[in-house]
This record gives sequence, structure tokens and C-alpha cells, in this order.
Amino acid sequence: MKRILPIVLALSAVFHSRADIEIQKMFPLNAAWPVIFGGYIKHESFWDTRQVVGTSEDQVLLYPEPIDLDSNCEDINAQGQFTSVAIQTRMRFEINGPDIKNAGSKGVIEYDFFGKSGITNIIRMRHAHIILNWEKAELLAGQAYHPLYVIGVDPRTISFNTGIPLDTFARDPQVRVTYKPSEHLHLVFCASTQLDSLSDGPIGRSSSYLRNAIIPMLDFRLDTYVGKHRIGAGAHYLRIQPRLKTNTDLKTRESLNSAIAIFYSKLTWDSVDTRTKFIFYQNATDQNIIGGYAVSYVEPTTDTRKYTNLNGIAVWNDTDITKSKSVIPGWFIGFAKNIGANRPIIQSIDTNGTTEKTVYGFGTDIDYIFRIAPRVQWKINNLNFAVEIEYTRAAFGTIDCDGNVINTNPVGNTRILASLFYYL
Repeated sequence: MKRILPIVLALSAVFHSRADIEIQKMFPLNAAWPVIFGGYIKHESFWDTRQVVGTSEDQVLLYPEPIDLDSNCEDINAQGQFTSVAIQTRMRFEINGPDIKNAGSKGVIEYDFFGKSGITNIIRMRHAHIILNWEKAELLAGQAYHPLYVIGVDPRTISFNTGIPLDTFARDPQVRVTYKPSEHLHLVFCASTQLDSLSDGPIGRSSSYLRNAIIPMLDFRLDTYVGKHRIGAGAHYLRIQPRLKTNTDLKTRESLNSAIAIFYSKLTWDSVDTRTKFIFYQNATDQNIIGGYAVSYVEPTTDTRKYTNLNGIAVWNDTDITKSKSVIPGWFIGFAKNIGANRPIIQSIDTNGTTEKTVYGFGTDIDYIFRIAPRVQWKINNLNFAVEIEYTRAAFGTIDCDGNVINTNPVGNTRILASLFYYL
């Protein structure tokens, strides 16, 4: 036994060394390619005055829960809550690779512990993309922020909701081309699909509605730069196919086309940095905005259906007072409003004695949402302590045949949030 053990260890070392060599052949290491490591550790505590609709321990607050009366006419949801989390902690790697032909190359990988699909405290891919840069063009391929979420013209809230559901927000697999004819004008073209942020439909949240429509989401954006200021606009196209067959087991190709338009600005002076965005949206569930779509027609014999968009508008402003570099006050204020459907909607469908859902999305029973969130940040080197008070008010009601929400009953929630960031 004593003689056999050294032989086993020696053979193991040989096999491991050969495996390492093979791995290095597949993934060669090059010290000349710098890897930039970054991210932050974040601890966050928050108090709410009532129950809320949110994700991941309610760290991403969407809006307050509606009134739910018990037999004594007491509102069950009029109950506050408190918790602390660190799941927003993230890490980022940027690999600056060699030139490829005439293009500079870079790879980005970023992840956090936020989780997804109702499971928190697990690793989640945020970004994983390749960037090729030429003198006047850039190609991005992989998962990154959707073009409707404009980096640099985004809310700087302390809350992880970053303004949703009053602003568009998603990270999607995509191929994006940015053409830069001059330093004052950038044109963005993008084709993307869905992964984490999904459309809604008869089988719930799924990417199948987009996949079955065959056409990817298409986006165009125009950015103009004048000094430190930036003004832009964008357009988005989405086509989905909610079903492959009818309730009568017939193949169907029914589909729905939707659009989003955005207009935005970033104005920067010595002591003020302010960002504003206006959004017109249809069926923007995958962009985390309230609303969706509904059934507008059912052919009684075949069960073939037509659909109509639920339309909405949103506007917000986010401002930082930057006179001091260490103590930075600011605020977010926003408003989103349901403005009805393109065609009359069907309220319900009876299928073999079962009432079938006809309205898809989230927050489809909300007429409007208003939010105001003042904040202050205190920065010392790589440490940032921040406090934010966020008030969100939502008007719940009943959706009528025109897609409007009527007989509303507004409720509000106040969140007091304290965060400590340690930047790596």
C-alpha cells in the first residue's frame, strides 16, 4: 500500500497537468490583455407603511397593494414591513482584448445575487457581451441593457427599482450597432429577444410569444450631443403571437403588433445634472411598465381571436444637485397613466363553464401611478451612504370595455430606505 500511494499521486499529477495544458489551449491566458475588475457591496434596509407589489424580498418596489377588506372592513394590506438585504451586491469584469482587424475588442461579464423568478440570493447574469469598436461604429453582441433604457439618461434612484414601472427597463440578448457619423450625432440600431423580462399571455410570462412570432424586437435611437447636454429619441417595435392553436384545436397565426416611442434629455451644468424622459407605450410588460393587451374579438365557430394594445404614457425627471462632490441631494418624480385601448375589449370569455382570462400584462387595473423620491448621498472615497424617501401612489379600479380604468380607489405607500455602498 505504501508503494502504491506514491504511484497514484504521481499519475494524478500527470493527468491534472495535462488537463491544465488542454484548458490553456482552449482558453489561452495573455497577460497583455488587461482585466478590469469592479462592482460594489451594498447593504440596504427599508421600511414600508403598507404591503407592496415587488420582487426579490420587495427590494424592487413597483406599487402598493390595493385595499383588501376583511369581514370587519379592516384593510388587510394596511400593514407596514421592514427588512434588510445585500442581494444587490454585484461584480463586473471587463476584458480588453487585442485588435481584431481594424476594431478594438472588449468583453464584459457582470453578475449579482439578486436572483430571478421569485428565487433570491442566487447568482444572476446581468451582462455578458462582446464589443467591437471602429473609428465611427460599434458592434455589441450578447446580453446588455435594452436600448429603451438609455444609459446616461437614467434615474439615479437609491432604490433598485430605478424608476420602474414609470420607466422602461430590461436587459435582453441583442445585436446592436451604433454608428457615429460625428461626435454630435449617434445612431443606434438593435435587434433583441427576451430572457429575464418577458411578455405576458395565455400561459403566463414567457418568451414563447416573441419566439413564435419569428421577428425579433427592433429598435432605432438617435442621440445628439451639444457640449455636456444630450437630447434624443427612440422607437421600438414588438410583434408577439399569443397562441399556436385555438380552443377548438385549430392552428392559428393570430398576432399583435406594438410600439413604444421615447423622447429624452440630459442637461448638465456646473451645479445641476437633470434627466427627463417621456414615453408612449403599448404592451410594454417586458419593459416593466404597467399595462399590456387584451382580446378584442373572438370568432364564435373557430375561436380565432384578435387583440388590442393597452396604451399608456409616462414622464419622469431625475435631478442631482452636484455643487458639492461629497454631499449630493437629488430627487426622482414621475407619473404614468393608462389611456385606454385601440379597440373595445372583451371583458371575459366562457369556455366550457370556465371564465377565461382576456387581459394580459401587469397593473392592468391601475389608472395612474405617481411617485416622488427625494434622496441624499454622502460620498467618502469609495464609501457611499445614501438615504431616500419614496412615496408611490397608485389608483386601482376596474378596466372597462374601452381599456380605461374607472371607479378608482387610490392608495399610497411611503418607503424609507437607507443604503451603504462599498465600491470595489
